[in-house]
Amino acid sequence: MIKKLISIFLTVSFILFASGCATMTGPSVSREEIEKTREELKVKALAYRIKQLQRLENIGNCLMLAIPREDVKREPQPFLGITCIQIDKYLEKLYNLNIKKGVVIIGVRERSPAQNIGLQPGDILVSLNKIKINNINRFQALASKFKIGQPVEMEILRGNQNLALSTKIEQLPINLPIIMVDQQEVNAATDGKLIVVTYGLVNFAKSDDEIAAVLGHELAHAVRGHVAKAQGGQILTLIAALALGIAAERNSPGSGQGVMRGVGQIGDIFNASYSRDLEREADYFGTKFVYYSGYDVNACATVEERFAIEIPATMIEHYLSTHPSSPERVARVRKTIEELKANKTILEAK
Repeated sequence: MIKKLISIFLTVSFILFASGCATMTGPSVSREEIEKTREELKVKALAYRIKQLQRLENIGNCLMLAIPREDVKREPQPFLGITCIQIDKYLEKLYNLNIKKGVVIIGVRERSPAQNIGLQPGDILVSLNKIKINNINRFQALASKFKIGQPVEMEILRGNQNLALSTKIEQLPINLPIIMVDQQEVNAATDGKLIVVTYGLVNFAKSDDEIAAVLGHELAHAVRGHVAKAQGGQILTLIAALALGIAAERNSPGSGQGVMRGVGQIGDIFNASYSRDLEREADYFGTKFVYYSGYDVNACATVEERFAIEIPATMIEHYLSTHPSSPERVARVRKTIEELKANKTILEAK
């Protein structure tokens, strides 16, 4: 009898102990609920991606508009000021589109011909100069032939309303696409045909001024005609792939699988290297461009300081191998800022 009581006691004790240690996971969710949430997060991730890309485009555009013509070693370039990509189901949800195929505007640059005529993100580009735009390749083929001063007629679908808009192609001292890739390394690069910026850099930057400082440096490489020792060889293919794939979040929110289709070629751009003297020239002119644009030129020095202080060397290993030392760069940029401020009235008269 005693053995039986002991056995019952031990059994009850074990059950109570086991139940006390059980993990309480809360309410269960179905696979359908998980999948629905996954799709919602993909749309939100896409919205965030587009917002950051538009931010980069606007900062870059402000810099490009401010570059003095005498500093540019190339001819002015045509400028409309829209970013378009192929419609997919995520863009369809994001913008509440009522068509499943075609090309949608996701970005309108500030102070551009596109902004002046009222184009908006979410507008569907139906035709350009009376030519139907069925896919992104058609748009890119037409856009690549734009000439400065050329009249442009556009048919736009906004909600259920068809709009006929017209403008003229304007010019920029230089007009480079800016692309953002899903890499944590803090980096930016150019081959003279486009600028690539990593998520790591966007997240690292504390302000638009710091982003302007980095973009100004890359723009200086382009406008001063620096030729990289190694550069990406399939730029047009890359731009098309990125434009088609930016919304293709296939694996997980924020993974950037569509954008990452071009990472092999993007790697070529990040591996491109300039001589240290060309890097010094890019620092000098990049700082000037930031000053002319109205961003806080002091950020050109502070962002270099932060690179030196806050980022582990392993995250900017290639950057350090191709650029002058951080102390030299900070000292040079500080002196350039002093010169710019001392000659303020002369510079403003240009």
